[in-house]
Amino acid sequence: MANYFFHFNTAIEPSYPFWDHGAAGKCHLDRELIAQDLGFSRIDCFTYEWANEPMDTLNARLDGLLGGLQHNDCLIVHWAFPPAFNHRWIQAFINRVHLFGAKLVFLIDDMASWRYRPILPDPEKDDLDYYLRDVNVNLEITFLNQADGLIVHSEAMANHLKAQFALFDQELMGAITWYGPSVNRIRYFHTKRRFDQGVDYAGALYKAAFLQQLPNKFPLNIYGARPEDKKLAENKAIKLHTRVDPEAISQMLEGSYGLVWDSESFPGVVGSLGQYERYNTPAKFPMYLSANEPVIVWSQASTANFVKDNQVGLVLDSLDQLPQAVQSVTEDQYQKMIANVERISPLIRDGFFLKKAILDVMDMIYVHAI
Repeated sequence: MANYFFHFNTAIEPSYPFWDHGAAGKCHLDRELIAQDLGFSRIDCFTYEWANEPMDTLNARLDGLLGGLQHNDCLIVHWAFPPAFNHRWIQAFINRVHLFGAKLVFLIDDMASWRYRPILPDPEKDDLDYYLRDVNVNLEITFLNQADGLIVHSEAMANHLKAQFALFDQELMGAITWYGPSVNRIRYFHTKRRFDQGVDYAGALYKAAFLQQLPNKFPLNIYGARPEDKKLAENKAIKLHTRVDPEAISQMLEGSYGLVWDSESFPGVVGSLGQYERYNTPAKFPMYLSANEPVIVWSQASTANFVKDNQVGLVLDSLDQLPQAVQSVTEDQYQKMIANVERISPLIRDGFFLKKAILDVMDMIYVHAI
């Protein structure tokens, strides 16, 4: 049995795919490096657009990509696929993996249909038939259901996916694990954090209107600022940093806490992307922790229990609690929090949680399935 992960190439230049798309490239790279640590080999695939590619040509191309697979090999593939690949290509790919007798594991990068509709319909109140006909939802269910195993973000995501499958009268496969706080591979060197240095937020200020409602004197460090942010930061205690390479930002974080929050308005969590955090692990979360920085999260987020159980930050019901919550932490309490973060951060940097998820799903597929 051999183990592989699938790597999508998107350019002929010596760069990493999706590196300039927020944190996507960094996340993909880190997961692939973790798989390599476990002895997985890389299969490269160059993305291309050919909507009407003849099936014999497509199958021949897939034979060239996957022809080295043998019975009971394991192949890990990021979900979702690059936009260049249409649904016909994805189905042919899945069929080919199974034709060679290999086991297919989807490592969930993002659930596209959940980003615009994270809350499932209520069969008693909503138009369930309309939801079941949604092409984006249908295709995700169809493709994911053909995997031999899944690695998702959180237990909450696994349960939500199980409930979604039930709406389609389908049962989610048993081989499913989650990577929780995920991974952020960096070499980190930094002096100890102080408890009075404000809050860091990775992202453009103009896309985070909720931060505008915080008190003018509340110190914020914004990483990823655009020219549009200068006007928004006027008359506030906001320090703007332009976007830097994803490998560098962990070294630049200078605040006392890292904020993980998404909302269309203040102070609660409003909008589909905010509600999506009930299930996903935002890239900000391991990024802050890998830099020995306590985190601030929404109480309903999938990450909230990890923060509470390990005492590595603050958990808020709404953002109007933020100034008082930060102010109420004493220096002694903060240093205890830092000690807890420093216990967790090496595991984040080394990819412990993802390694465990990969090994656990393989155990379910190869050992407990017998």
